[in-house]
Amino acid sequence: MIYQPPVPLPGEHAASIMYRYFQMTRFTKFETMMKSEYNSKLDSPRRLWQPTFSMLAESFSSKYSLARFIEKYTNITDYSLFLDESVFKDSSVESMLNKLSGFKFHNALNVSQDVSWRYCPMCAREDDEKFGTTYFHVAHQCFYKRVCRKHNVLLEKSDPYHFSLPPVSSKSVVASQYDKNTDIALSSWVDALKEIPQEERKIRALNLIHQKICIFSYDRKNPYHVQRVQYVQNRLAKRFNRSHFMPYFSWGPLASGLYPLNSVVGLMGFLDPAKHFHPMIYLMLIDLFLKQDELDLSMQYSLASSNVKERVPQVVSPIEITDLINDNAA
Repeated sequence: MIYQPPVPLPGEHAASIMYRYFQMTRFTKFETMMKSEYNSKLDSPRRLWQPTFSMLAESFSSKYSLARFIEKYTNITDYSLFLDESVFKDSSVESMLNKLSGFKFHNALNVSQDVSWRYCPMCAREDDEKFGTTYFHVAHQCFYKRVCRKHNVLLEKSDPYHFSLPPVSSKSVVASQYDKNTDIALSSWVDALKEIPQEERKIRALNLIHQKICIFSYDRKNPYHVQRVQYVQNRLAKRFNRSHFMPYFSWGPLASGLYPLNSVVGLMGFLDPAKHFHPMIYLMLIDLFLKQDELDLSMQYSLASSNVKERVPQVVSPIEITDLINDNAA
């Protein structure tokens, strides 16, 4: 195909650029073009990299480096928040992208927030008036945001089974103060985490949670471990059910002992550093278990290595067993 992709619009996502490119071609169905020409499928924002994005990056290489294109027109930076050197080690940018093109998060299907591309109805109307087309914004695909900061309305979800640009006729829903506060709180956590070197974020965060629950190597044959983890899972379930995280997941209300807190996955499964869960799961655990000053305190201690099993020095106090018992009795 010899067409030149259209010039990106302000804050436009690469997937949206590809759709506008499709409108210039001989194809009648977007999915047909993506499959036959690029072996790609743009079904949700959580697919970190697609072969078709490489074509776009090459087309704009005179203006943007590959790294700059990734930062400006994709959400890889958001989704790689907790990916450590086991994914990026000894990788050039091109090699990293090859890895990410087939990368899948554990338990990603249980995160309902990003199963569809999202848009702001008011932005869509303004874009159509100004540019003659609607488009998907990179900022609206951020997995922990549900509110358009510009208009203070809730982001709408597009059809998950058919990719097309946002409609101009959608009604907007004003975000409640609770929704806005949630976005601000989660963004604050992300900003704090980004201050930590990429290879240390996951190590430090998971270690601090381990310190809170006071178990590092779970032994199912140890009655103390079993009881304490059960208490902690009960606390986590209760806190989750009272928190702002319900709209982000498809679990519904949590109950300890039932999926996803059962013995197969369980809290200790989420804290396994060798696995790469959806970043929304890590953000939820951090928000429910830690305080930002505890994360800041851990930064006073340097790590001898970036080994995911290395323990961070004890900087937070474990949850008292009496508190866990009282919390479970409530």
